Amino acid sequence: MQISPPSHSPSATQLLEQKIRTGTEPDNIMLLKLWLNIGQSDNLSTKLLRERYTAQFYLLLETIVDDLVPRHWRCTCLDNIYLPLSSLKKIANDDKSEQHLQHLFNELAISTHYVERSLSSY
Repeated sequence: MQISPPSHSPSATQLLEQKIRTGTEPDNIMLLKLWLNIGQSDNLSTKLLRERYTAQFYLLLETIVDDLVPRHWRCTCLDNIYLPLSSLKKIANDDKSEQHLQHLFNELAISTHYVERSLSSY
């Protein structure tokens, strides 16, 4: 009897994240909307929600600053990066979470300052 090695295929969420991060389907905004809405009905703790929204923020930010990703996809990600930030704002309930949110806003401002020329149309 032959035993197969465990499968290490990526999950559907990981595939979505990869497509978003690399901009492989830059005309498919539904990928982004689907990914941002995954698990919205899950009953997660505030800590886990904070982790999810922060991870969403960073994936979008990494995509925005990547010059190898199509410009219009990067702009789409920039247009939607407010969604995880808004979700984090809704669950900010202490000084630490407010400081975390402010840090993310600062990081967004600094990062987009460096890439704004590559994001604007010529």
